[in-house]
Amino acid sequence: MTFDWKIPPWQRNEDCSHMAVTLTNVGGGQIAVNTESMRGDNATEALADLLMGPGGAGGAVLLPDLIGVVVRRGIDVMWMAQPPIQVAAAGEGEWNIAVDGADEDEVTAFSAQDTRDLLGRLQAAYGAG
Repeated sequence: MTFDWKIPPWQRNEDCSHMAVTLTNVGGGQIAVNTESMRGDNATEALADLLMGPGGAGGAVLLPDLIGVVVRRGIDVMWMAQPPIQVAAAGEGEWNIAVDGADEDEVTAFSAQDTRDLLGRLQAAYGAG
């Protein structure tokens, strides 16, 4: 895959424009939520920043219990503190992710497989990060 950015998001010197929420199954019906601010022009670039940036989530993405990552355009401290995300098991290791009150152009949910695939393409293009 060829990335069309001139400078990868994790190498840019700019303010964060997105929020990423990493969802992990910790067992017993509990989901761990970790939020971070990310740079990028769109959801895919923001996810790339999360995966490849300093202290990136690349290692967390390789965990078998990753459910997915939800990326929201814009920074909203209240949303970061308590993201309105519902997660439900869909069987066979699949998960349904829903976000309350979000416009489709504002929030993007990446499955664990989508996230791992992007990490693999980024590492192939740019090295291990």
